[in-house]
Amino acid sequence: MDLTRGICILLVLSVHAFVVVGDTDLDFPAALTAFNLFLDPFRIPLLMFLSGMLLHKALKKPLKEYVWGKFCLIFWPFLLWSLVVYAAEGRLTLEYILKTPISAPSVLWYLWFLTAYYVIALVLVRLRVPLLPVMAVCLAGSGLLPSFLRMDRFSALLMFFLLGHYVVERQISLRGRGYLALLGLGAAVAGGVISVLSGSIKYDPLYVWVPVGLILAILWVSSFYRGNAVSGGLEWIGRNSIVFYAVHFPVMMVAARVLLSTTTPSGATLYVAAFLLAVVAGALLQFLRLRFRLAEALFDFRVVARMVGLAGPQASRSRPQDRTGPVETR
Repeated sequence: MDLTRGICILLVLSVHAFVVVGDTDLDFPAALTAFNLFLDPFRIPLLMFLSGMLLHKALKKPLKEYVWGKFCLIFWPFLLWSLVVYAAEGRLTLEYILKTPISAPSVLWYLWFLTAYYVIALVLVRLRVPLLPVMAVCLAGSGLLPSFLRMDRFSALLMFFLLGHYVVERQISLRGRGYLALLGLGAAVAGGVISVLSGSIKYDPLYVWVPVGLILAILWVSSFYRGNAVSGGLEWIGRNSIVFYAVHFPVMMVAARVLLSTTTPSGATLYVAAFLLAVVAGALLQFLRLRFRLAEALFDFRVVARMVGLAGPQASRSRPQDRTGPVETR
């Protein structure tokens, strides 16, 4: 899970670096455009599926601790870092601040979705609602609901979140079913090619088989995976994905402004610089997070509560390794 999430987070950074370059008049290599389009159907559905796989652990906690934890570790970083994003974009106004907790007009909308999904899942599980019919309704809704407030996207990704939980709850394994992994990989590659040739197909219910195909392939591979020194860095990024996700976009925006005001970079140069600086900034902030309470407070409201003397449900006081998962384009 850590490796897959680490790769997905880097791919999110990649597409946002692409967005930053797209906001300029710089030329951009067609190969990089095709690369991002090929991966377009997979990033966020896979991240949401991984987050759903962790739901069963969260549900074992007492109700107050469950709700408090999701607010502190998901919704708080969303609120705080959305303000930083707005400042970097030049739209830090009262209007956007007030809209943020309600409609998530932020590049960090994934965290808003994830918070809502944890609440929805809690209700579904406590009421013992069968998940398969709910997932079917979500899939249909992704094709019928409007794009207003990302309603269609919300429905599509809820399906993947619940699918992750369903796989863990039913202990579904593909060990010994390599043919399904091969079919899934073929479907994923075909869908990536379709995305390149015809434009984005993400969140389209007619193409749900594309990310599901990749999920099948990854589930099969996971039964054989063993970590090593090479994959360790990606796993570390995956474990601390919330930091890299939250900080990357404002860093990219600021870096682009500085580079464009001091040099005349090519589109590819700006893309690489924005991507690498975002990775470095995320790594530095994570190191600071492990050493200073103030840095930790940027991602965990429980630290803020303790600093100001507020009480909250008691939980582990150990340093956090994020396991909630995160995002993607605006």
